[in-house]
Amino acid sequence: MTIFYSSNDATTGFDALATGSLPTGWVAKSGTWQLGTTLPTPGHTHSFGSTTRADGDVALLTGIAAAADMELLFSQTLAWSGGHSPALGAVLRADSVNANNYTIVMTGGGASASYYLFRKVGGSYSIITAGAAVGGASGVTGFAAGDTMWLRARVQGSTISVRAWKNGAAEPAGWDVSAIDTSVSAAGYGGLYFALDAGAAVSMAVGELQALSVGGASLTVSTPGTTAAGAALTVSGTYAGGVPVALDCQIDGGTWTASAAPTIGGGTWSFSITAPAAGVHTIGVRDHTTLVSATSGSFTTTGGRSIAVTTPAGWAAGSTVTLGGTYGGTAPAGLNYQVDATGYAAAPSPTIGGGAWSFSLVAPAAGTHSITVQESDSTATTATSGTFSTANAIAGDNPAIVYSPYTWNIGAGKAITNNAGAYLRLMFTGTSCALVFDVAAMAAPASQIWWRIDNSAWTQATLAATVTLAIPSATLSNADVPYHFLEVVVKSTTETANRWNAGTSTRVILTGIRLDAGAVLLAPGKAPLNLLIYGDSITEGVRTLGESAASDTDRNDAMMGWAYRLGALLGAETGIVGFGAQGLAGGGSGNVPALGSSWNLLYAGVARSFTPAPDLVVINIGTNDGGANTVAAMTGLLDNLIAACPGKPIAVLRPFNGSQAANLQAAIAACAAPGQCHSIDTTGLFVPGTGADSLNLHPSGPNNLARIAPPLAASLRTLLAGTAVPWFRPGFGKGGV
Repeated sequence: MTIFYSSNDATTGFDALATGSLPTGWVAKSGTWQLGTTLPTPGHTHSFGSTTRADGDVALLTGIAAAADMELLFSQTLAWSGGHSPALGAVLRADSVNANNYTIVMTGGGASASYYLFRKVGGSYSIITAGAAVGGASGVTGFAAGDTMWLRARVQGSTISVRAWKNGAAEPAGWDVSAIDTSVSAAGYGGLYFALDAGAAVSMAVGELQALSVGGASLTVSTPGTTAAGAALTVSGTYAGGVPVALDCQIDGGTWTASAAPTIGGGTWSFSITAPAAGVHTIGVRDHTTLVSATSGSFTTTGGRSIAVTTPAGWAAGSTVTLGGTYGGTAPAGLNYQVDATGYAAAPSPTIGGGAWSFSLVAPAAGTHSITVQESDSTATTATSGTFSTANAIAGDNPAIVYSPYTWNIGAGKAITNNAGAYLRLMFTGTSCALVFDVAAMAAPASQIWWRIDNSAWTQATLAATVTLAIPSATLSNADVPYHFLEVVVKSTTETANRWNAGTSTRVILTGIRLDAGAVLLAPGKAPLNLLIYGDSITEGVRTLGESAASDTDRNDAMMGWAYRLGALLGAETGIVGFGAQGLAGGGSGNVPALGSSWNLLYAGVARSFTPAPDLVVINIGTNDGGANTVAAMTGLLDNLIAACPGKPIAVLRPFNGSQAANLQAAIAACAAPGQCHSIDTTGLFVPGTGADSLNLHPSGPNNLARIAPPLAASLRTLLAGTAVPWFRPGFGKGGV
């Protein structure tokens, strides 16, 4: 870059000349321009501006050789007022009669002024681009009257660019706006343009101005030799076609930063930086003003290699887990590892990059361990994790776990249920316990559970990959309490998502229970009776907690339902199959089919087991069927259950609102074994005034527990006559019996 005019010149500059005249080399093409003392910028006593102050006044610097690639740099003190922003703009590549040029002006209302880029061809102006904020690229905003603003405008090839910044601030590296245009390509002159911005005419002047040639500028960067990481590194090179005012630097194509105290002169430049981390790098350098840049070849920095291992936590023995950590210096070509100093093995397919590494492995057996990792191409570079424990992973299908009947798909190391009210029980030794779920396909809002240990208060949890449980202090590490008793109940699953088909769904998938190393299991005793209950949302426990919560999982609680309460009152293991909106004629929410075609399925494609046969089947269906004729559908359902549960009593409840009562009784009369089926009159059991939702359809939880379940249990108990029934089952059921 070559400066071919400067107002700072000691002989011909603005300050050296008399006021009231044109500076040397300038021609007024429109309006009157002269030197004065109005609004000189800092460091100057004189200024140069239009005295006619008419919009479109132009002065050209024709006293120098014309140039095609050129730049103007000037400063002015702003006299903006009344929401208007008069200012002096730049004229670039103008011919001697000013019929062709590029003109950059500002207008638009004080601090919100914007650039407008124009082309002038054959004496007529037309706009190229408009609306870029003045000072936008620099981050300097809020120009106001009295501020001194620097402006740099450039035309190079077919690119016209401009940026502005406040006096005292660093000049930004980028341009506020650039545009491409090929209309004016011939060599020309630079100049100034008075932009009035439709306000009152005010005095505007520049105090400092440089005209520069930007053609032919170039840089080179010498490739550094091998350097220690963190050491001082001298970067150097050459320049041509103009002396850089300042230089910027970047490492490996990263962010540009200003180089500190560069030495520039005689066609060479240099500055110092701190050598980057050990590895292979490049250095880029650019002229801060012209943005001409160059990049070195690759060079190496050296330094001590290091590696670190993140100490694992929460691993289950035998599960596939991920070990991770960091490295310093050269990235390792591969990794080896050993557990508890048992000998190194190659890490399988490690991910290495950006200072971090990771790989998958099978967690070691339950107990206390440490893991050492070694860089395969620098075997002396090792690190060992802190000690950690792997839990005893009890698979979800362990036979010591007692599950609610008829509601779980148990096998292949896990147990899956689709039903609110499904439960499990387990006795175990040790001091810790966590539930492990597969939630990869869990719908939102996620299903919820209740859990408690040793008859402590029930704790609610939203399903997650791991739910950590707490053993009560009274029984924790108590020598008189060798086993702990765990109970888990599915509280609620959303009706707003898929509940039946494959894919994302509400299913609760228990893959295991994490216990202490060496923990011993003991199966809890089972109640001698088994109860199977079919129903709809009232059976599921919908709105037992009211209607105010945003998510239905927070409004619903199966343990507050009449169906769940029956298990405790009748001394039976209880399987609850309730789906909101389900009926005999129509399917339920979340893709659940009508009861007549889903009674024998846990969910799509998975059969329900009726072994052992339920001692009593209870059906509470029909509320959602309205006025449909359901006799045939109910008859078919009863015939199927009679075949699946031969000789077992089937109780058909009158829906609490009386819907379908006559059709249900007709179906009993028409079924294959009417004597096996029993109509249970529920008239008066549900009184909305003692607790119900706004539809007077769903009983509240307390209404279910205290007003509906006890008399219903008394009615059903007669169907179990002759069976040895423990009427009281201590500790089972929310709140006891």
